[in-house]
Amino acid sequence: MQKPPDHEAAVRAEFERVRAEDTVEAYERFIRRHPDHPLVKDAAEDLARLKKQ
Repeated sequence: MQKPPDHEAAVRAEFERVRAEDTVEAYERFIRRHPDHPLVKDAAEDLARLKKQ
């Protein structure tokens, strides 16, 4: 029987892809999908940086 997927690892991998994309849309999507995750703070900071540009 396979082990269940590691949710935390999946969210962190998604965040790395979002950072690589580095777009307003990607950060907003991540925040919508994972509103209670600790990485939302980093996503919000990156989003604010992009919106200032």
